[in-house]
Amino acid sequence: MPALVRSVQASTVHGPSGTASRGAAQPGDLLLAWQSADSGGHSAIQLSGSWTVLDEYGGGFWPGSGGNNWSGITLWTRTCAAGEPTSYTVSQGSVADGVIVIAAISGAVAASLVVAHSSSKIAPTATPSSADGLELRYCSGVPSPPTGGAVSWSTPSGYTVETAAQSGNFTSGVLVSKPIISTLAVGEVGFASAQIVAAGSFTVLIAASAASGGEPPQPPVVQPFAPGKGSSLYRYVFTRLLDRTYLGDLDLVGVSFDKRILQAGQFSATIPIPSRRVGDQVAEIIPRDETYLDRGPGVITCQIYREGAPWGEYWITAAQPARSRRGTPAIQLRGSTLDAYLAHVEIQSDLPFSAVDQIEIARGLLVHMQGRPHANIGLNLQTGTSGVPRDRTYLASEGGTYGQRLTELAQVDNGFEWSINLEVINGALQRRWVWGYPQLGTLDPPPHLFSDGRNGGDILEWSEEIDALRGATRWRARGESAGDASTTGSSLISTAHEATDHLAAGWPRIDRTLSYSTVSVLQTLEDYAAFWAARASGALRVDQVTVTFGQLPSLTPNNLGDAARLYFNNEWHLPHWRTRRIIGIAITPTSRTDGKEQARLVLEGTEVPGA
Repeated sequence: MPALVRSVQASTVHGPSGTASRGAAQPGDLLLAWQSADSGGHSAIQLSGSWTVLDEYGGGFWPGSGGNNWSGITLWTRTCAAGEPTSYTVSQGSVADGVIVIAAISGAVAASLVVAHSSSKIAPTATPSSADGLELRYCSGVPSPPTGGAVSWSTPSGYTVETAAQSGNFTSGVLVSKPIISTLAVGEVGFASAQIVAAGSFTVLIAASAASGGEPPQPPVVQPFAPGKGSSLYRYVFTRLLDRTYLGDLDLVGVSFDKRILQAGQFSATIPIPSRRVGDQVAEIIPRDETYLDRGPGVITCQIYREGAPWGEYWITAAQPARSRRGTPAIQLRGSTLDAYLAHVEIQSDLPFSAVDQIEIARGLLVHMQGRPHANIGLNLQTGTSGVPRDRTYLASEGGTYGQRLTELAQVDNGFEWSINLEVINGALQRRWVWGYPQLGTLDPPPHLFSDGRNGGDILEWSEEIDALRGATRWRARGESAGDASTTGSSLISTAHEATDHLAAGWPRIDRTLSYSTVSVLQTLEDYAAFWAARASGALRVDQVTVTFGQLPSLTPNNLGDAARLYFNNEWHLPHWRTRRIIGIAITPTSRTDGKEQARLVLEGTEVPGA
């Protein structure tokens, strides 16, 4: 469960006592209260209701006050209880002006709070205890006496202002927040206010009560010997995407599903409806009308099991019931791997990363996405780092999606690969985000073997596509435009990265300039251009083989990235072995209408954006 701000309420008090109100809260919420005052001494700052002091700054010299100190800030905490009061009594100096800010935080781990304070308008650095949580920064201070004045604050970049308040012409305070998306230390944050002459600041880091969506609910138990419904191998289990509630099994025909590295895989199938009884069963998963909002395309997934082992999960996004002139009704289903869901959730908060490992950035994006309302799909995130730091800033105004930014992050020079697998780990079924640097999979020795020989083999078909215009011999990357709506500006652009070996061998100059319109850092564009020059120069080859599987194949959709040894001896190929990485797999399972199981393997080539 993500740590979220449920409510923030600011109150002001003039004189020795008053009332501080809180906003909405639920039992178990973490309550935090920052209390500050300008005069009367720090010890006079008190708050009723069994609050505990979490941290405090005792105040300091108040310029212009004739040598006096201002009273400083106390940070109180407690856990919201059943019947929690909606207000509390505040005590302070007899003529003091005070500000009290009370925040209610849901999904917080109170025992893992990290707190630090300073005696200035700069909130100090601190290190989160978890990569999933909430960062709060608070600053309070006083303007110059004897008359004081209205105080204004500027918002630190990348933070959301939760509240700002001022008591009379004196004590003022401001609270801002931001999601925690990494275990790296958060830096200092400065609060700018021309009127404040003395201040204190707090950094509070709150860990979420469960990492990355928590434990996913379990699907129905599938014994290793259990046959798939409708075939001897495959079973199709339908669940809800967000809470993974089991909806039922369906008998599918005409099934095909595929999966690729750094691309969303596709799923298609048909549900035959030979009778009203079967139609009623299907309607529990694909409703007959739009009044049922808790099932149907957009809400459900199809989990695929082969011999009881999970082979993939597909987000069902389209269904088409129909009947031809002959026959009974059927429903066509279409869907995509969960990678596709990431491409449909927009980044609507600014997310800056400075000198952060590229894997930490990727995990940070996913943690942030799953912390948004109705976007937690329960991904379990592989740990570790690549040792490659990056600078990235993702702005809400760009309209980019989490999936788009993850793919762009991976496809740079010295980048990485990632995928989402459906796996059983320690007896629990998990949606697991996995990564590999620089690549996924096992290469040496190749764990898979297929052959096409004179006397047969398990390779049923093969093809080799060679296309010179899919690549180039000079590469550039174009970024953000330097102009605005009223001017004609030039775009930031990298230098040209050449395929020197190809040009020396007699290749002509073939130019490609790829567009990354949101990139404003020149070095990032250079990395993109260098990546494609090294990976996609000359004539690009796309090799595919279609193979037949045995009962217990070594290759599954969760093994993408592995190398395979292929033996060819036919009318075109002289006898030889070749080794290729498998970057995609498209499977046609057995069914009632087709007893042959086939897998089309996409072997490593290169896909260039816009090609």
